[in-house]
Amino acid sequence: MQQLSLFDTLRSPAIRKPVEPHGGVIQGDPDAVYRLRHPRLAWDRAKIELHQHTDGLWMWSASFHCDNFGGGYRVGPKWGRFAQTRDDALFYAASEIEERLKDKPGKEAALVLAWIVTLKENPKALS
Repeated sequence: MQQLSLFDTLRSPAIRKPVEPHGGVIQGDPDAVYRLRHPRLAWDRAKIELHQHTDGLWMWSASFHCDNFGGGYRVGPKWGRFAQTRDDALFYAASEIEERLKDKPGKEAALVLAWIVTLKENPKALS
């Protein structure tokens, strides 16, 4: 069971649609990208992409790579992850990474989790 904070009650719930195996992802640039860059390597430690769908809902993607562990996907309607607002989409993307890394030991996972906390507490600080 997920415990919600008082601020979570101000959020619209995430809208989940079935995954479309042959559905599309955004081919161009997404509307917004949040990155936690790696200081030496070519890939990001974490990346969140946000894009507004044609129906007005916001889609998100969440990717990370740290401590020889990672995962992610490109933003698009294929994945069925939607939110009413851009801020909600950012919150749900950050929560997705947080959920995947919360029990992972390691310095890089701790850095990503600290970045996630910053995003969730003050999304305007990094935009």
